[in-house]
Amino acid sequence: MPKTFLLIRLGLALWAGAASSEPTTVVPAPTWPAPDAPLTISEVRFPKGFGKRRIYLDAGHGAEGNTGNKGVTCEDEETFTLRVAEDLAKRLEATGHFQVRLSRSPGERVPYAARVTAAEQWRAHAMLSLHSDSRGTATPWSPTPDQQCNRQDSAPGFTVLWSESAEATALLQAGRASLARALARRLGQAGFPPYDGVDYEGLYAIDTEQSGVFVAREPTHRQIFVLRKPRIPSVIIETHHALDFEEAARWREQRTLEAFAAAVAQGLVDALAPEAPAKASASTPR
Repeated sequence: MPKTFLLIRLGLALWAGAASSEPTTVVPAPTWPAPDAPLTISEVRFPKGFGKRRIYLDAGHGAEGNTGNKGVTCEDEETFTLRVAEDLAKRLEATGHFQVRLSRSPGERVPYAARVTAAEQWRAHAMLSLHSDSRGTATPWSPTPDQQCNRQDSAPGFTVLWSESAEATALLQAGRASLARALARRLGQAGFPPYDGVDYEGLYAIDTEQSGVFVAREPTHRQIFVLRKPRIPSVIIETHHALDFEEAARWREQRTLEAFAAAVAQGLVDALAPEAPAKASASTPR
């Protein structure tokens, strides 16, 4: 073999070895609530004989003197919850397997006791109360020159709350727990991260079976009317941290609302048809 050819081959081998030793840059996948962090919109699966279930959907706050928190763009919580509740109601009913009633309409001031009574008299199978959370130590800021509200960008994620109140029967408590855990599990699978609850100390206990679930437990933890009073399974879904700018922006996207609705629907199926749990559903990353 000619000497020149050998030198060329040796040079190529050395170059290839040097090239292969170059460090490979791995770009980390975006995580929620980054704008390009993906969500999974699942096809909801209904077991045979599931029928149609009645869901009382409470748009949190909106009672007299109770507008809730004020988010990072100065939106009142009662405005956010009604917007999301109206969207969720349409998507649940579109499945053909849920009949939904909303707790209030725009401009209405409905007492919490009246909401619970309405849900029970309608014989709802479950009551979901939608809220947004306000966490940590916030900093004042101005989203526009004529507005000032609070901002805190380090505590994103959802939580689902249920009550272990002494006045509830063991069967009712089990129904609450099952509903909360099923919803949290499906929300997590869709790409919504569970909040770790660091700011919940002294308010709620950590549910030991499912991330993102917290328990209002007597006598040391906060008792909330729509959790402890209904005689039907009821939970609160804290959809996100309202003071986190990126997360609040994600909750204005249609794909977020679509993924949320699909996760809630499948969680309801899981909890309300335990004798025929939904199989793993097909999904499409979005």
